[in-house]
Amino acid sequence: MQKNVTQKVHGLIFFSILFSMALVLIGCGPSPDDYIAPVSRIVKVYKSPGFDSYRLNKIALAPMMNDDTTDFGTLYSTNHFLNSLEQNFEKTKFFIPELTESSDPDSLIPWIAESIEEVRHLDLKYFSDTDLGYTVLKDSADAVFIGLVHSVSAKKGNSFSRVSRRFFKSTLISCDFTYYLVSLKDGRVLLKFDMRGEEGFYLNLGVEIYPELDTAISNGIDKIIEVLPFE
Repeated sequence: MQKNVTQKVHGLIFFSILFSMALVLIGCGPSPDDYIAPVSRIVKVYKSPGFDSYRLNKIALAPMMNDDTTDFGTLYSTNHFLNSLEQNFEKTKFFIPELTESSDPDSLIPWIAESIEEVRHLDLKYFSDTDLGYTVLKDSADAVFIGLVHSVSAKKGNSFSRVSRRFFKSTLISCDFTYYLVSLKDGRVLLKFDMRGEEGFYLNLGVEIYPELDTAISNGIDKIIEVLPFE
C-alpha cells in the first residue's frame, strides 16, 4: 500500500513539473495575435445560371493589373495561371494576348473591371476599341479572364516550423483580388472569383524579406483552378 501511495505522489510531482514547464514555454512564446501563416482562399464565387449554355473552346487571359514591385510586372502570376489552365483543362485553348509595346494593359484592366461591376456585363463595343479588346477579339476568343488587384497588406509576426519545432520571426503578404470570366459573345459575366492570396517568408539573419506579391496571387489562383467548371 505504501509503495502505491509513493508512486502516486511521484506521479503527481512529475505531472506538476511538466505542467509548470508548459506554462513557462507558453509564456515565453509569441501571443496568439503574433501567429501568422499564409492561407489563400476563395472569399466569394459567382457562376452565371446560364454558364452551361456557352461554348468555351478558346479563352483569352488578359494580363493582370501590375501585381508586384519588380520590372517584370504581371508576368509571373499571369503565366502561372496560363500554365495551370493548360495543365488541367486540355480540351480548351488558353492564350495571353500579344499586345504591342505601345499598349498599356495596366491602365485598361482597372477601367474594364470597374465598368463590369457597374453594369454587370462588359460593353463589347467599348472593349473592342481598346488595344486589349481588339487583340482578344481578333484572335476569335469565346471568353476572356480579366483580373484586378484591390488591396495589398504586409504583416510581421511569428511562424511555427514543424521541422525544428520552433517559432521564427516571419513576414506575411496578403492580396485581395478578383478574376472575371466574361463571354465575348454577349459580354455576360460567366464566373467571378473574389480571392485572398497569401505568402509568407521567414526573416533571414535579421534582414526583413517580404514575399513577392505575384507569388501570393499565384497561391490564390491555385484555389481558382481547383473549382473551375471546365473539362
